[in-house]
Amino acid sequence: MAHGMTGYGSPVHPAQAYDFVIIGAGTAGCLIANRLTESGKYSVLLVEAGKRQRHPALSIPLGVGHVWNNPKFNWNYKSQPEPGLGRREVYLPRGRLVGGSSAINAMNHVRGNRSDFDRWQDLGLAGWGYEHVLPHFKRSENYISNKSRYRGHNGEMQVSEAHHADPLVVSLMRGLTSAGFEPVEDYNGPVQEGFGRAQFNIGDGRRRDSATSFLYPALQRQNLSLLTKALVRKVLFSVDHRATGDQVDRAGNVQQILARREVIVCAGAYNSPKLLLASGIGPASDLTGFGIEMVADLSEVGQNLFDHPKIAVEFGRTKTSNVFDAMRMDRLFLSFAQAWLLRTGMATDPLVAANLFAKSDPFLPTPDLQILMRLFNPRLKPRLPFRPSNESDSFGFLSCLLNPKSRGWVRLKAPHVHTPPAICSNFLQAEEDVAALVRSIHIVRDIAAQPELADHSLGETLPGKNIAEDDALVQFVRETADTIFHPAGTCAMGAGTDGVVDVDLKVRQVRGLRVADASIMPLPVSGNTNAAVLMIAEKASERILSAAQSH
Repeated sequence: MAHGMTGYGSPVHPAQAYDFVIIGAGTAGCLIANRLTESGKYSVLLVEAGKRQRHPALSIPLGVGHVWNNPKFNWNYKSQPEPGLGRREVYLPRGRLVGGSSAINAMNHVRGNRSDFDRWQDLGLAGWGYEHVLPHFKRSENYISNKSRYRGHNGEMQVSEAHHADPLVVSLMRGLTSAGFEPVEDYNGPVQEGFGRAQFNIGDGRRRDSATSFLYPALQRQNLSLLTKALVRKVLFSVDHRATGDQVDRAGNVQQILARREVIVCAGAYNSPKLLLASGIGPASDLTGFGIEMVADLSEVGQNLFDHPKIAVEFGRTKTSNVFDAMRMDRLFLSFAQAWLLRTGMATDPLVAANLFAKSDPFLPTPDLQILMRLFNPRLKPRLPFRPSNESDSFGFLSCLLNPKSRGWVRLKAPHVHTPPAICSNFLQAEEDVAALVRSIHIVRDIAAQPELADHSLGETLPGKNIAEDDALVQFVRETADTIFHPAGTCAMGAGTDGVVDVDLKVRQVRGLRVADASIMPLPVSGNTNAAVLMIAEKASERILSAAQSH
């Protein structure tokens, strides 16, 4: 290792040139690093600001409660005061470790509705319709369930269904049927609308993130290197605006790393636009104010931010959940030990039991709500043995708005890399977003009122039955809504001269630079974003390799 620079895989030398330099070892970056090095033809350096973490909670599914807001694993961003939320600041966790946000998320595997991608194609984005992207969804996937032409069974990322032992699950399913909803065999298959057991990136009792699935098995290859604890200050360009590498800051040691073919930015919906802006790609008026040398005047960098807002509706439980019973410290230790050693038990269960995809308005063409059902109070804290708990248990529904109309932005606060970006999601700026979430409360209340749930419920605790009129519900929504952690759209793909990147994910007005992560989504996907990002990474890998082989 030279100049104190350390990595995994092949040694990292600061003066060395690589065929490809990938920025960000998150969901997309780990997969792309795997695919570009499979043939052995190309050398790849994967650069990550965080480090490779080995905390046991990162492997155990229920450990997400410990890691998602842990500053060791997280950028710990906060929004600007949100106008639609009473000027509240919203916590915006993003993974800062090898594996990125896939290593700290709730593992919910949802592709989105097939119409989402057809809408992308309708924007003029050729090759991004559902039938075009379906093979890319399937390639990375190992779905441990029924065989189907819609699912992949030979990929690296394991996907399994939740099978909680809690009797409440069966009652919930029956209550959903009584409320008029249809069961769906596989909401990641041909039909999304309806309800089914939740699907997760869990296999053999372990979280399956992008690092464990794609990166770590590939690090034995001599043509792949991983550089950690390295903040990328900017992308470097030649005089003719070709990306030639990047400048990294590793504990104050600034070095240049060169890319012979391409630089691929996979830093996520907040950090990808931040890096482009710091590199001179963005609105000229914003960049000149920071004294940043202009490379490409692209006004849409950092614009079009969208995210799925959520609210919670909760009900007291007549009988406590197994999670509540296990929160006694001695039992909690034993549960996690069982999960770690035997890969079994309560701690290997995911947070959510089932998903319902529903319409807030029956005249909508596709579902605009994802309602996630959880079996326990998420605010439970560990308690001492043989001491009565002063907490109560609950079950609840998280209503997530899938196609929000509100749009926000990401901007620079300062030109240097250590300053977080300014982020405003503009949650609930569009009144129709508020109205849809209010209607979701009525849907949830109807489900909870079904006779199948009568023996499980002590009544509504949040917002409470006294919050009944729509005006009061609007106030509740604005006071409690926040993110379900699915930011996207800030380096959006566009047709013609529109957008930050083209259909091949190449950044406009420059050469040798692509973006491949959630930031390129032009419109929201109807569900958790991790699966769609894996698809984007597969498609990006195909296009990068095709271009490399033609030159």
